[in-house]
Amino acid sequence: MTAGLTYPCGPALETSETREIAPGVVWIRLPMPFALDHANVWAIRDDDATNSWMIVDTGLKTLETVGAWHSILAGSGPLGGAAISRVLVTHMHADHLGLAGWMTRKFGCRLWMPELEYLNGRISTSDSGREAPEDLARFYHAAGWTNEELDGYRTQFGMYGDMTYQLPDSYRRLQEGELVRIGGREWRVKIGRGHSPEHACLYCSDLGLLLSGDQVLPKISTNVSVHAVEPDADPLGDWLSSIKKLRREVSDNVLVLPGHNEPFRGLHDRLDQLENGHSNVCSII
Repeated sequence: MTAGLTYPCGPALETSETREIAPGVVWIRLPMPFALDHANVWAIRDDDATNSWMIVDTGLKTLETVGAWHSILAGSGPLGGAAISRVLVTHMHADHLGLAGWMTRKFGCRLWMPELEYLNGRISTSDSGREAPEDLARFYHAAGWTNEELDGYRTQFGMYGDMTYQLPDSYRRLQEGELVRIGGREWRVKIGRGHSPEHACLYCSDLGLLLSGDQVLPKISTNVSVHAVEPDADPLGDWLSSIKKLRREVSDNVLVLPGHNEPFRGLHDRLDQLENGHSNVCSII
């Protein structure tokens, strides 16, 4: 257990299991075929009368994940027989965005995302079938990759599109500070940077919840990387600025709903741990 953090929502879910962790807020865990073998997604009740829900993040585009969604939406849990009114995606990575296009088409609803996340997702899906650009390969070569590793990069280039269903041609833009009303409660959008271009977190002070996506994780560090497409970027500086902003603007006593691992309390302790961890590494280097 990470020092200073508690996990009040019980043990990790099994695939296709659902658990209500606050009034009208349901935790869902979907499978991934990687070492990190799951992604958390969330359902927030949007309208009692029509049993409609907003889905936050969707999981990868895989047959196993689609099967999990069919089981959840046809099962005896809180989402059994539900209508999906909106799909909100925190950021562009395929484990969060992958089935957004499938779900919006299936239920005839809109996709809500920050602008840079949506546009980067559209661009990334268009790489399927292309050869890896040589200027990007040169970036990784300069970073020390071997010829064998570069061959692997070229072979796998464009795989993002294989893990992401075709996105809808229109979307509803999320912006910093705006209030999104879901099921009679207001959730404020908090934009973070560094892990992805314009990551959306959602904060509901009424329920005492912060839906953090991958911007803050309890047991693993958020991936913060310089990518070949923008070699002069400073994502670590962006991410550290973003978590300082979260510390200022979000109460420490919230229940944090992360994109991976279990919901937790101890936001400010976790932000301190993450910030100090990066500072220690930088001081060693």
